[in-house]
Amino acid sequence: MPVSDSSAEHPAGDSAPMAGEFSSAGRSALGTGALPVAPPSSRAEPGSSRTSPRLRQLIRSSWLDRLRASKPVGWRGGLLLLTFVAAFIALSSGVELTDRPGVSSAGVLTRLYYAIGLFVLGGLDLGMPRGGPAWGQDLLWLVYFVAPAITASAVIEGVLKVLEPQSWRLRRLRGHVVISGSSRLAMLYLKRLRKLEPRVPVVVVDPRIGESLSDQAREIYRAEIVQGDISSSAVLARIRLDRAARVVLLSDNDFSNLDAATRVLNLAPGLEGRIIVHVSDLRFMLGMAHTLVARTCATFNAHQIAARHLVETRMLKHFKQTLPRDRVVLAGFGRFGQTVLEELQQRAPKSFDRCLIVDTNAERACSEFAEQVGFTEGYERSVVEGDIKDPRLWRGLEESHQLSLCQPVIIVGSGDDATNLRAAIWLKQRWPSALVIARSFRASLFAEEVSRESGFEMVSVADLLLASMPESWFAVRGESQRDLAA
Repeated sequence: MPVSDSSAEHPAGDSAPMAGEFSSAGRSALGTGALPVAPPSSRAEPGSSRTSPRLRQLIRSSWLDRLRASKPVGWRGGLLLLTFVAAFIALSSGVELTDRPGVSSAGVLTRLYYAIGLFVLGGLDLGMPRGGPAWGQDLLWLVYFVAPAITASAVIEGVLKVLEPQSWRLRRLRGHVVISGSSRLAMLYLKRLRKLEPRVPVVVVDPRIGESLSDQAREIYRAEIVQGDISSSAVLARIRLDRAARVVLLSDNDFSNLDAATRVLNLAPGLEGRIIVHVSDLRFMLGMAHTLVARTCATFNAHQIAARHLVETRMLKHFKQTLPRDRVVLAGFGRFGQTVLEELQQRAPKSFDRCLIVDTNAERACSEFAEQVGFTEGYERSVVEGDIKDPRLWRGLEESHQLSLCQPVIIVGSGDDATNLRAAIWLKQRWPSALVIARSFRASLFAEEVSRESGFEMVSVADLLLASMPESWFAVRGESQRDLAA
């Protein structure tokens, strides 16, 4: 297993699937190779009808999300209910009908039935009102006209929605939010936007949006889907940028986001200060800090936000509780791992004495980090090339660095959430005294339960990102560049 210091050459290491020691460790600890489970007393007995508070909270949250995402009832729903109540009151006041005598004295269900029928045929099958109080006749006459008008308006609206082409719908847009991309980040932003601004029109632009995401954005969040490249002049002309309230560029392509931001500023200068751009490559974002886009748009990096929160709230606290200087293991040195190390160098330079960098392309990643950010003094580093799922790699680290004799901080931050979860389970079993933190994009109840029972921590990039986004990023009226930058 190639383990080397920063001053030595590092031959490439072999990688192998997780096996052997991973599975045997699980069997030795659990007897069956299954994940650790909580004591029986903490779980409901089989067949129990009790519902946990966590499940009840989840059900309530899910119901509230659906209620917020559902289309508002609007004026037609309120008018329909009011008209129905008025019809029932009029039929119960003693007013008789020429073609249906005895309705006013009939049972409640009969009067409800005829009140509902007014929305289909009006009073054509009931005859004219007669007898009873004058106000009852006047009220029933009013219902005769209003009820079929409500039904007709709903039918006409439905027909227009079916026959209306997208070009007509886009032409009427005003004060809308344009979201570029159908990534997980884009869907998270759309969900939060709908909670804060449930009625604002939304247009999602993406050239490769999948059917499931398209249905989710259209049916749940009521967004207009436009398939095309956001940097295309033809697409930008269709989505009425001159009347848009905000443009949010969240695709997975950094260059496309920045190019689209430049084009939007050229076509609609009035959107200056109301454009949000996500740049996944932090080095790229820092390198273009002098450009017009950086000065007039809000640019952010999801990994930087998550890494900063991780260092400030989790790692610094652990460093203060451990007297000797700690050892940090970065299992995965992609964009997230590199951002974590950068934050450590800035915010905790004297809290750790060695950093172990583990990745399948560790040498190349370290070269990029040294060129773009730079390794600071004050700690030693070792670079290990290999697969974090390979138990031989971790045996080599134990032999060379004796992690069991200290309380290391192990950050499992590869690009695959399932790999991070499996590796974190095994690493916590091998080094119980270590602080093991696994990265995931979205919070998962299963992952949270496993992490709680296994003794390691989960970090959700999505939760940290949503919590850090200012509400001014979702506002659609009265924005200013100063508010956006804040």
